[in-house]
Amino acid sequence: MQEVNGYKRLEYLDFCKVFAMYLVTIAHCAQQLSGSKYPDLLTSKDSFISINMAIFMIASGFVMNMDKMKSISTKDYIWSKVIRLLLPMTTWYLVMCVVTMNLPSWPVYWSQYWYLGAMFVCLSTIKILTNFISRLSLVCILSILILSLIPMISFERSCYMIPFLWLGYSLRYIIDKINWRIALSLLALYVFLYFFWDITYSIYMSPFHIWNVDAHMLDALLFRFLIGGIGGVGVIALSRLLINKNGFGLMRHIAKFGRYTLVFYTMSFVLNAILARFMWHFNCFITTSGLLDMLAFIISALMMVLMYYFQAVIEKNCVLRRLFLGE
Repeated sequence: MQEVNGYKRLEYLDFCKVFAMYLVTIAHCAQQLSGSKYPDLLTSKDSFISINMAIFMIASGFVMNMDKMKSISTKDYIWSKVIRLLLPMTTWYLVMCVVTMNLPSWPVYWSQYWYLGAMFVCLSTIKILTNFISRLSLVCILSILILSLIPMISFERSCYMIPFLWLGYSLRYIIDKINWRIALSLLALYVFLYFFWDITYSIYMSPFHIWNVDAHMLDALLFRFLIGGIGGVGVIALSRLLINKNGFGLMRHIAKFGRYTLVFYTMSFVLNAILARFMWHFNCFITTSGLLDMLAFIISALMMVLMYYFQAVIEKNCVLRRLFLGE
């Protein structure tokens, strides 16, 4: 198996990454099809926000290699993350500006690809702290505290991500102890919490600022961590149990696409920008419940197939591979 951050690729983590990426693509696709920032999906306003990014963050924390992070110099580590995360983020954003004929804008750039930007901020913060602190528990607490204290600027979503990163890092030490009963119970609890989900709980509607906290903001913070953590761990645990069983070859096949999730994420914004121009030009928005879900599911699947073949082409060229994939 291919290694990632010093660890062998885990099929169930790769499957979960592809699954989460599919949910992200569906949510963005539904936005363009409906012409609404928060479309109704599966009877709830942009419901996938409750779990899609949480799965990504937990999976990223699961493979976080602290030994390697400590051994490499700060300069080399941060530069490697610039190449891996920020360079493709910048390249794809500029492509999107060309497609939409808009001038580049820093707020749009950072907001559009906030996941990659927040990942860079979180990992860089953790790396800097490990230079001075040996106890990981203290690094965990301080990194969460530091990013929570950041004032109201465009980095605030980093404080949303970092607890999930540490949850994922902790999960790998107990994943073997999560059996079928626990995994299914976690997912059942997620479904129960899902019926209480409201778009105002999302990081977009209720970003957490410790300098301006109120009751609703605190309630939203706790609820999105609760539903995201329970659902994310449940999905990863159940995927592990299923993939380790015979008869789930399809899941193993899907897991092979786990290495493509970076291009799935970055390129999807460009494809959705093209879809948005088409929908606005012909004024043919779709808001009918059920029909919107079906079309979003189908078009998103076609997008992911297209993105897969695009990566297969560009990774043959070392310059394009560096610019678009960070490799």
